Amino acid sequence: MKVYSINFLSRFLFLLLTPVFFQFFALGFIWHSICFGVITAVVLIWLGFIVLSPLVGRIGCGWFCFMGTVQDFVGRHAFFQSKWRKPFHWNRFIVTGAMFGSAFAFYFLNRERGITHGFALSPDFIPTLFDSHYKLVWVIDIAVSALFAILLNRRWVCKNACPIGALCAMGAKHSRLMPVADTAKCISCGKCEKECPVGIPVLEYIRDCKGLVTNAECLLCGKCAEVCKPRAMSLKFVWNRIKYCRMN
Repeated sequence: MKVYSINFLSRFLFLLLTPVFFQFFALGFIWHSICFGVITAVVLIWLGFIVLSPLVGRIGCGWFCFMGTVQDFVGRHAFFQSKWRKPFHWNRFIVTGAMFGSAFAFYFLNRERGITHGFALSPDFIPTLFDSHYKLVWVIDIAVSALFAILLNRRWVCKNACPIGALCAMGAKHSRLMPVADTAKCISCGKCEKECPVGIPVLEYIRDCKGLVTNAECLLCGKCAEVCKPRAMSLKFVWNRIKYCRMN
């Protein structure tokens, strides 16, 4: 089975599972976990993806995140197709700082009130009861993701406004798993670049990096390999990437 087919099934499965295990998947519950001084399932899951990002890049964003999946599906029908732009790093810094800064501020406030007494491991602290409150939050998450996708497309939120995406991207700069093109087979048709859900300038990397696409925003979805007619593109582990390319 092709990589992108497996990727599609993975994302579709997690999208269907989200209403059942919403509190395990939604990034907003990381804020709640820190606020109450609890290491919950959602913290462990996304912390794992962040830790693994120097090895396998943003695989959590590309194979797991239900909000990213919504953006991919809806983004195909965006009002306009924007060209590749590097992420706004200042915006990432502000959003990430605001999220974690406010969460820890409330944590220390709760500690002063005697509500918290240091961080405790409790994966099921936030119950998976999908009541009316959580249903409303889930609908808001889906609606906001779809709105940004239809207006801005190409995972603008993931690149510029997602705190966890920003942390994963920091590690993904050193990822050993990446798309690799066989330069002898590549005909520079540009289909890989056109179909990339993030809009990475793939041809530039193929030309300047001896076939390696080392961009930290890559979701490792395998779409580039799927649409490559000469079958020049594939996902591979490259352990010594410095000698190939210094682009990021």
